[in-house]
Amino acid sequence: MISVIRAFRNEVLKFRRWSVLAVAGAMLVVSTFIAYLTFHQIASGSTGREMTGLIAAFNTPQGLVSIIGQARSVIIAIALVMVTANLAAEWSQGTLRNLLICEPRRLRWLAGKMLALVLFVLLSMLLTLLISGTFILVIAQGQGIQTDAWTSPEGLQVFLAFLGNEVLCLIGVSALGMLIAVLTRSVAAAVGIALAYMLVVEGIIAVVLPQVTQWFPGRVFNTIVGTAVPLVGPTPLQGYPAALGAALLWIVGFVVVAAVVFPRQDINA
Repeated sequence: MISVIRAFRNEVLKFRRWSVLAVAGAMLVVSTFIAYLTFHQIASGSTGREMTGLIAAFNTPQGLVSIIGQARSVIIAIALVMVTANLAAEWSQGTLRNLLICEPRRLRWLAGKMLALVLFVLLSMLLTLLISGTFILVIAQGQGIQTDAWTSPEGLQVFLAFLGNEVLCLIGVSALGMLIAVLTRSVAAAVGIALAYMLVVEGIIAVVLPQVTQWFPGRVFNTIVGTAVPLVGPTPLQGYPAALGAALLWIVGFVVVAAVVFPRQDINA
């Protein structure tokens, strides 16, 4: 356990790098901008089929979450890239060999590193949601729009349900990114494969086999959030309990496979 904590602390120190902070900053800025655009469209009276649900929910307890939740795809993509690139870089930059000299018990090092990465991803997501939500509240009140429903006990309950499912979603995405990084051992390949799978592959297969892809990891992680707030993601066709169970199984599966493969890999650099 001490070696896991040591690896965790060493990894946390790396988050002070400007490149890492820049990625978290990009998540915050882009997500807030998307939330503002969504709010502006609703407040300015824009119409359209894609706006119907958002307009209907605007003055309800789900109003704020439905607005800031429109940036979920950005948050998920950045989180996936953050974890995958950071872990795969240990091979690409040739630093893994030195790290394993200091901590030869590979799984303990991997556990500490992943704990740090997941914590950073979750804190970045939480900060993004809080800042973008506060920004929208301030803008709405400045325009004289009633926000009592958003900050009511029911509105807070909706936000917490959304946040809890989003945490599970990002943990699942991080586990997927970890497995892809361990298997590819290359930043370019890991990031490319991870994004292609999440953004393209599952979507293409879903056109042909929708009943099958509802159990795929990307779909499962995405739809559990839609249960709390349907406007920020699709609702799981198989029901929330089944989708939640599948998400947990995928996470465990990713961790187990990575734990089996990683100790058996040759470290050449």
